[in-house]
Amino acid sequence: MRQMTEPIDLARASPARLYDALLGGKNHFEVDRKLCHQLLELAPDLRTLCTENRRWLAEATSRMATEGRIDQFLDLGAGLPTARNTHDVVLPLNLAAKVVYVDNDLTAISHGQALLADEKSSFFADADLADPAAVLAHPAVKAGLDLSRPVGILFGLSLHSVTDLDQAVGAVSDYLAAVPSGSYLALTHPLNPRDRSRLAEFATGIEVKLQSAFPSGGRFRTRDEIGRFVTGLDLVKPGLVDLTAWWPKDEQNLCTTGAGQLLMVALGRKP
Repeated sequence: MRQMTEPIDLARASPARLYDALLGGKNHFEVDRKLCHQLLELAPDLRTLCTENRRWLAEATSRMATEGRIDQFLDLGAGLPTARNTHDVVLPLNLAAKVVYVDNDLTAISHGQALLADEKSSFFADADLADPAAVLAHPAVKAGLDLSRPVGILFGLSLHSVTDLDQAVGAVSDYLAAVPSGSYLALTHPLNPRDRSRLAEFATGIEVKLQSAFPSGGRFRTRDEIGRFVTGLDLVKPGLVDLTAWWPKDEQNLCTTGAGQLLMVALGRKP
């Protein structure tokens, strides 16, 4: 467990705290709120999109726990504790389930370790998701997961932080290689079609703002690029789609501006 001797830089926004601000949480600072307001000027539906991202992750987690009979989960790039955390979803379905959260954001580490200090079924690993070897060797992962049995792996709006595509694909491959057949991967990833369309211009505006705010601001990707993360998996219908195409029409909560098209989602099973 990392000792919190490294000070949190209050002059620089944090991706985890920004996401918390967009979700209406309380664990953020003025610098994060300022960036949040700037992004909302570019994309007023961004709050709704983040909320819908959480709803989709909860749905995917529930499906893994029920239909897939998964009882252990690895949540990579988990961020700050918020509404409908992974353990909040799975424990009512199976009290014996285990969840390991992974993040290297200093604020996320502080809050995550404090929240889970008395938890017997949830663990926090202070590690970088881009380094699968370090994550899988972390004591919290070893304590919480039995990698000889199927695992549910979650990447919720986190893989875009690994800006090199080959490195990101390699990391996903390493995680999948470490778990047996019957494991699942749930993925949400921001889309930029890069085709000079209005959606591409919209996505680029947000992407540039994030890249100017963070040392590794993130890389939005095309559908084909995102598809590389789920190659070889048996995808749950409707497959790799944007949020507007995942939910039946009577279950869609997205605004009508098309912001839901900015987020690709997929749930797949390792054969």
